[in-house]
Order: sequence, then structure tokens, then C-alpha cells
Amino acid sequence: MKTVVIKKTGTLSFLTFKLASSALLITACQKTPEPAPAASASESSPPASMPTGLVKNPVKHGDTADVTKWMDMASTKSAAQIAKEEKLAKEAKEAKEAKEAKEAKEAKLAAEAKALAAKVKEAPKVASASATAVAPAPKPVEAPPPVVVAAAPKPVAPAPAPVENLTLKVVSSVQPKYPSTAVRAGVTSGVVSARVHVDTDGKVSHVDIVKANPPKHFDKEVIAAASQWKYAPISKPLTTLLEFNFKLDN
Repeated sequence: MKTVVIKKTGTLSFLTFKLASSALLITACQKTPEPAPAASASESSPPASMPTGLVKNPVKHGDTADVTKWMDMASTKSAAQIAKEEKLAKEAKEAKEAKEAKEAKEAKLAAEAKALAAKVKEAPKVASASATAVAPAPKPVEAPPPVVVAAAPKPVAPAPAPVENLTLKVVSSVQPKYPSTAVRAGVTSGVVSARVHVDTDGKVSHVDIVKANPPKHFDKEVIAAASQWKYAPISKPLTTLLEFNFKLDN
């Protein structure tokens, strides 16, 4: 029985080859030819430059296979399945090679670790022999340095908190004058209440008229006089209320 091998090509080449192989198989089963002498590989294979008529690439006898077996496989497997099986076989081969490389590396590391352990094990023996041969001279014992005990610092008493002074004490005061405008207006008396703002240094920073009777006759004199008042220093700014009584003497 003659043997033929093809490489995977397009769908048209595959169908053409299948029909030709079927015809060849039927002819071979009807008539059994006499055994022919074995032909050399160069005689049985067509020249590389001549087309075979069945496949795009020339047939190589190095990749021969049984036509009947190939047809059985081709009838049950598609091109995608065959490609998948080849991919799986390639991956299995690569995994096997990677495993062998890993095992070789592990064996090399184990051998290096074993050699290092043996070297470390022999090191104490060499050191012991060296110590026995040459004993170092004993070092002189030095007296420990004197211990200096620092005296504990004396506690420092906290500074006394300043006494808070919130009492207004008048140091100096100025009385307002009787305004001439009130005299010309015929006003003979009046009462004015003023709110005085005192800073921490005792000086008056502002004066507000709260109540005046009669109004507007004595306001300027009260503000001018109260602004000159002086108080003793205090802890924080305060306000106080002053009342001024005006009376015209005949």
C-alpha cells in the first residue's frame, strides 16, 4: 500500500486530497500489486520545484503516515481540534522542559548548600586548633570609673499669680465748667449721666452721654472733663457711670 502525507492547507486543498485518497484506497483494495523493490527517498519524492497537484507545498517522505489512519483521524477531527492538540502538545513539552530545568536548579542549590554546611562545620575545628596553639595574653583588669551622682535639683517655687484688680480708684479728676451757652439760654441747672471706659493703665479711652437734663447744653463740657480723669491701673478694661450736677450761682 502506498503512503502519502500532507501538510495542513486551506479547506479546498483538504477536500481535494480527501477525494483523491478515497479513490486511491478503493483501487488498492480491488487489486493487490506485486511487491515492488524499495525505492530510494530521492526517486519516490517529486522534485521540489514541481507541483504535486494535490497540495500547495511538495510532499516530504520524512513525514509519511498511513492514508487510512489519517483519513480516520481527519473524518473525526476538525482543523481547529488538530491545531488545539498541537498547541497542547507544545505546551506540555515546554512544561516538561521547565520542570526539568527547575529540578536541575534545585539540585544545584542543594549541592551548594550541602558544601557550605560542610565548610561551616569544619570551621570551629580550625578555630579551636588555632586557639590551642596560640593563647592570647590576658587583658589587664581596669578599675571601673568612679560613679558621679548628681545632686537632685531643688524644686523651684512657682511665681505667685498676680492679684487681679478690678476696682476703679480715682487718682485725679476734673470737674466740668458751666457752659456759657446754657447761661445765655437761661438754663440755671442740669444733670448729666456719662458712661466712662477705662483702660488697664487707668486712662479714660471713651465717654458716652447716657442721659442729660436738659439735653445738649452740658454734653461737651462733660465729655471734655471726664476724658481727663485718671484711675489706678486695673487688670482689664472696665466701664463706670459718672453723674455730673450743674447749678448756676447767682
